[in-house]
Amino acid sequence: MKIDYYFSVLSPFTYLGSDKFTNMVNKYNIEVFEKPMDLVGDIFPNTGGLPVPKRHPARQKYRLLELTRISEKLSIPINKQPKFFPPKDPHLPAKFVIASNKMGNKLNFGNHCLKYLWSLEKDISDYSILREISENLSLNFEEVKKLALSDEIKLEYEKNSKDAIDNDVFGAPSYVLNNEIFWGQDRLDYLEDALKK
Repeated sequence: MKIDYYFSVLSPFTYLGSDKFTNMVNKYNIEVFEKPMDLVGDIFPNTGGLPVPKRHPARQKYRLLELTRISEKLSIPINKQPKFFPPKDPHLPAKFVIASNKMGNKLNFGNHCLKYLWSLEKDISDYSILREISENLSLNFEEVKKLALSDEIKLEYEKNSKDAIDNDVFGAPSYVLNNEIFWGQDRLDYLEDALKK
């Protein structure tokens, strides 16, 4: 079974669903194609979405309420308004995720970036933080960095966003199984139902 996993390293909802999705991947032996995408620069403008600061105050307020509810329900710590959101360069950690995948490290780098941003108050576009994550995952930081800054990874990152738009993905996280989209960490139960079938 194969799943295209479209997500943003800036998405708190991706963070709140990351452990459950990873457990599901291991449980069902799923092949995952991680596709970090540019949610604010590409996806939202092309699918009718808005970045958080441009949303109506009522929507911003409800988003914070939902984050509280979900984090409490799942017992996952979260800082709903982290100091480094958005990070200085939101594209850099996404490129590191793609690079780490190319080096055979699946799901881990992205999950770490999400935790560092939404729980540990770290700037995931800071090279010292990316080095720390790399070393925690036993990856050679200089190798990951060199690959992350390559044209190959830049093009793949851009293609992820294009693929998302072409496949009607408009938010993060989105899981695509057999051309069926499951949008949001709260749809993981439905995704599991589909996997069981």
